[in-house]
Amino acid sequence: MFHGNTPLAQAPLSFTVDNTANPVKNLSENPWWHEVGSRELNSFVAEALDNNKQVSIASKNIEIAQSALDTVRLGWLPTISMMTGQIQSNGLVLLPNLPVPLAGSGGFFAFLPTWVVNIVQLPNQSKVAEKKLDVTVADYLAMRSSIAAQVVSSYALLLATIEEEKILNDLSNNLNDRFKTAGFMISQGLETEISVREQDSQRQKIKVQLATNRSNQIAAKNALLTLVGRPLSDFTPSEKLSMLNLDYISPGNTPTSVLATRPDVVAARAKIQAADYDISATASSLVPTPTLATASITAWAKADGSRDTLNETLQMGLATWTLNPQVIGQISSSNKQYDRAVINYMNVVDNAIKEVDNALADFVTKQTTLIKEEQIVANSRKNLATYQAMFKSGLLSGTQYLQSVGQFDQANMAIVQAKLQTITSLTKLYQSMGGGATYNLKNYSLKDQSIVGIDSDNTKN
Repeated sequence: MFHGNTPLAQAPLSFTVDNTANPVKNLSENPWWHEVGSRELNSFVAEALDNNKQVSIASKNIEIAQSALDTVRLGWLPTISMMTGQIQSNGLVLLPNLPVPLAGSGGFFAFLPTWVVNIVQLPNQSKVAEKKLDVTVADYLAMRSSIAAQVVSSYALLLATIEEEKILNDLSNNLNDRFKTAGFMISQGLETEISVREQDSQRQKIKVQLATNRSNQIAAKNALLTLVGRPLSDFTPSEKLSMLNLDYISPGNTPTSVLATRPDVVAARAKIQAADYDISATASSLVPTPTLATASITAWAKADGSRDTLNETLQMGLATWTLNPQVIGQISSSNKQYDRAVINYMNVVDNAIKEVDNALADFVTKQTTLIKEEQIVANSRKNLATYQAMFKSGLLSGTQYLQSVGQFDQANMAIVQAKLQTITSLTKLYQSMGGGATYNLKNYSLKDQSIVGIDSDNTKN
């Protein structure tokens, strides 16, 4: 390697949001979705990691990269040629690719092993292929982390739309009752036309929300089924949004530990190493190339009814030194690719730190919002109980009571949205940290921004 050790980016000591008091987790191996508390969700994530088409494509890319590496390694083996034929000649015959001449007429058979290899270039080419394999493995792990997060988001959205549909139907029924009451009151001169039209507009808005919610529900269901590799069909989850655990503590990992196991950072660093070895492989073309060859030839001919057989052997060793001026330009190009890989690596690191820092801040904000919305719902529930007692005692009109019921439904709608946003924020946080990338994998693990423990004979999860 011409540049020595691959550079290792420095990370800040901490994130903007203070998470140092939180427990540190093994991010890449942590099945964080288990803590959401849904058995159905856990089974969906496991199914997606096994059957998702994008994960399967990423796995096949590993096999392709492994085959490319195996092909380079086969360069250490000699090539073997075998020739046989019949000749008719009154003198010596020198056949193409045959190192010795043949005389007379008859048949021949030749066995020709030849070993031609640049013993400096080939190891570097192998290293390039190994690092490219690391890149494809890291891309595969990043895809696993992304798919797990998408499954959690889609499942949560589906539960939220089901809950919202129920609330919207309650609001619709409430508005219909209020509209009927307003129609009666207007006939008695107790209500104005303006108020009735405003209530009718609210009814139409609810219908729009119901239609939009239904579309979102279908999209969430289809997204979930596609992610887990199932055909599209009718599906109703067995759990409810209220069953999900949102009292979740964010990981206390430092920026350095996040970078150590985030797959795209690992891939970017492997690209630097591949570019570095490529410089060495290019420059190695200036090194003399040894050629070792051997030949074993059997020739036979018939004369006067008798058969004569001749055996010849040949061993040859030589070194070829080719000075191609274009190699200088190729080395310069390889150096530029190395420089680009370093810049890309630094850019990936900067974006990784930014994404995690933003995700931590967003998750804390969403959790705070959820707590406040829960307090609002609790207050609204107490008020509704008071209004109900007043209505039964005749201290509150039916219209006023229906308005308080509608306010309670609106508060419930707000908390459903707050729960959904909290779960979505949680998925973004763990995806930005590379959470669950190597969960339940025996062949791969991430450490110090590199792939370790690769078993090249088995690339399946």
